[in-house]
Amino acid sequence: MDKITLRAAFAGLAIGISTAAIAATTISQKDKTFSQESVSVRAGETIKFVNDDNVTHDLTLKTPDGKMKPGVLEKPGEETEFAFDEVGSYEVRCLIHPKMKMSVEVR
Repeated sequence: MDKITLRAAFAGLAIGISTAAIAATTISQKDKTFSQESVSVRAGETIKFVNDDNVTHDLTLKTPDGKMKPGVLEKPGEETEFAFDEVGSYEVRCLIHPKMKMSVEVR
């Protein structure tokens, strides 16, 4: 492989890595449910929650150590991002609509 081809290959790899590092998982909230019941992400990744519903939702996190992080009220059309830095199992709930919950596994 010549130097130009090798440089192009490394440049493509670097672009792929940087794009993957900033990509966020998106979860929609619609009809008082989350678009996925569970999702798995790597430590440090972000999940974007988008309220595609016509009602306000509360996003509250239960951390792997059992603590509840204060909720965020999300009006219709709003987006909220959470970074999941600690490895373990999280639960995301809407305290306004108790049947609305999902799990996040961070590895």
